[in-house]
Amino acid sequence: MSLAATESPFPIPRGLALALAAIGPVAVGGVLAAKAGVATPLAATPAIAFGVLAATSPALYIAIAATGDAPPAGRVARALIIGLGAFGIALAGLIMPAAFLSLSSISPVTTFAMTSLALGGAALLGVRRLARELDARSAAASVIFVVWAFATLGIAGRLWWDLVQEVMP
Repeated sequence: MSLAATESPFPIPRGLALALAAIGPVAVGGVLAAKAGVATPLAATPAIAFGVLAATSPALYIAIAATGDAPPAGRVARALIIGLGAFGIALAGLIMPAAFLSLSSISPVTTFAMTSLALGGAALLGVRRLARELDARSAAASVIFVVWAFATLGIAGRLWWDLVQEVMP
């Protein structure tokens, strides 16, 4: 068991971290919606964030199980919750600077860059925490996790790109 599994997973209550994970993408979508003048990003941003994770997480577990190094399903579920909480905490810290820079700029490129950096940075920190919680014990499981992380972030990034292209002038 990793050291991370024995300590408190967050510096704040778990429910608050998960609430931040739920509200954060809505806030980023709100910044994009305010700049674009359409409401679509308010629902699409959280749908991308959570839909891609929900769609790809079973594949991660199945692939790691195929190596014979899969942790119990309960531990994987806990790791995913902790990863989501880490995403929420990180995004909470990145939203205000991204909103300020996005909404004070006259360039749509700045809005795209700032909201993308906020979401992408928080996602990378969440994936990093997920990797730490899963604590892969074999090289094969580690490689599978890295491939899964790149694929998941790539799918989410592509959907985000399509959303921004659709709504930004």
